[in-house]
Amino acid sequence: MRRHSIISYLALLTIPVLVMSCEVFGLDYQDTYDFDYDKGLANNQVEMTVYDFIASRTDMFSLLKEAIDYAGMENEFKQNDMTYILPTNTALNSETSSDKSYFQTHQLTYIDEIGDTVSYAPISMTAYPKEQIREFLLYHIVKGQYTHTNLPAEPTWFKTCATADTAFVNMYLLKDRNPNLTFNNFDGHYKAKIKPRTANLYSVPCKSYMHVLDSWLDRPKKDQIHL
Repeated sequence: MRRHSIISYLALLTIPVLVMSCEVFGLDYQDTYDFDYDKGLANNQVEMTVYDFIASRTDMFSLLKEAIDYAGMENEFKQNDMTYILPTNTALNSETSSDKSYFQTHQLTYIDEIGDTVSYAPISMTAYPKEQIREFLLYHIVKGQYTHTNLPAEPTWFKTCATADTAFVNMYLLKDRNPNLTFNNFDGHYKAKIKPRTANLYSVPCKSYMHVLDSWLDRPKKDQIHL
């Protein structure tokens, strides 16, 4: 009995250590979700439009919201039966070379006082032409509802809401140790095998899925699309 009490006491002592370890290594606690016993899945439903969800998380999507408001596209983020790929602030403004953020890869230029051309990464989505931002946003909206349960296991092209003839996104469910959605895994893309930080969120009012990425997506060349 005494031995059992000692073991229980030692086990209790380890709890603060584990909590501190999570903080020291920068690990975030997972959000808790209500379990849906009918579906056998964690409840992924969001009782907001996609736009309202973005606006509710300015810590993560302040630049995305800025882009939507700048381009006058609030209604486009309230559509039914879509798949929304949501790039975070990290995707847009990260200064880490491995992230290759949108600001890094789409630098602007100006002529300085001595006539030299200087390149710089902007700090706002409003630094770009509205039509460029509009097409960027539309390319991250896929027509149709796509998530873990209906994506194929092979890279497949899906039509987006953008207007260009190359406005297709490549999506599939990667069969790996930890199966996950994978985006734009084609030759020449600035990053390979982009996976979401959070997938399968479902906007109930919009009847649309949302996948959150710490990367942005670039378009393929026309000869790379095989429909």
